[in-house]
Amino acid sequence: MRSIRDMTRPLRRAVAKRIFNFPENWDHATAQRYEIAAARGFVLEAFPRNYAHWEAQPADFIYYSVDDQFFCGDTELFAQFKRHIPNRRCLEIGSGPFGHLGQSKGLRNRVIVDPLIDAYRDIELREFGKTFFTPDIQTHAVSAETRIESLLDSIDGLIVCRNCLDHCDDPLLVLQNISDYAATGCWVFLWSDIWHLHEPDAGHRNITRSPRVMETILNGLRLPIVRMGRAIGNPVDCVEFGCISRKVA
Repeated sequence: MRSIRDMTRPLRRAVAKRIFNFPENWDHATAQRYEIAAARGFVLEAFPRNYAHWEAQPADFIYYSVDDQFFCGDTELFAQFKRHIPNRRCLEIGSGPFGHLGQSKGLRNRVIVDPLIDAYRDIELREFGKTFFTPDIQTHAVSAETRIESLLDSIDGLIVCRNCLDHCDDPLLVLQNISDYAATGCWVFLWSDIWHLHEPDAGHRNITRSPRVMETILNGLRLPIVRMGRAIGNPVDCVEFGCISRKVA
C-alpha cells in the first residue's frame, strides 16, 4: 500500500517548484536556497527533541550503533569500529542542520565541511540559544568539492558522507576528496540516493543507476567496501547506495 508521502509526491514537487522557482534540471544556487529553507523548518520542529536526547547521553556517546543502517547488527564489525575510533580525527561532509558528528560528543577531534554550516548554526542559536556545532568542532563553510589542503591524509578515524552526493555539483570529485582526506585505515560511512526514478530536480542530481559502478569507483579510490548498508528509502523512488569502506594503502 502506498504511503501518503508517496501519493502526494507529485503535488509536493509542483508546490516546491512554484515556491522556489525551480528550473527543471539541477541548479546549485536553487538547491542551496531549498536546503536552507527546508532546514529552517526542520530545526524549528526537531531541534528541541534531538537536543534533549543528546543532553541525556553519556560523555562518550557517538551517533552510531550496532543496529544502524551501516552496521546492520554486525556486532564484530561494530566492536572493531569502537576500538578504532577513540581519540582519532573524524570528518563529516555535508552534515545538514544536525549532522552525525555534531551529535557525537564522545569524539574529541571533529571536522565538518558543509557550505551552509554557518547558516545552520545561526538558526539554532537564534531560535534556541544553543547548537550542536560547538566551538570545539572545526568547521569549513565551503562546498564538498573544495579541496582543503589541511585535511589531506589527516583523517585517521572516520569520514561520514550521508545524503550529500546527489546534492553536489560534482559527486565524483567529492569521492576523490574523501579518498585524499582519509589516512590508511580510516573508516568511511557513505550513503546517497544515486538515481532518482521519477526524475531529478533542481536540488538533486543523478549519479549512476548501478551500485556496482559505485563499488568500482570506490575500489579505484582505495576505499574497498567492508560491508554494504541497509536500504532506508522507498525503492519506487530512488536507487540508493550505502556502505562501510576502509582506506587501504
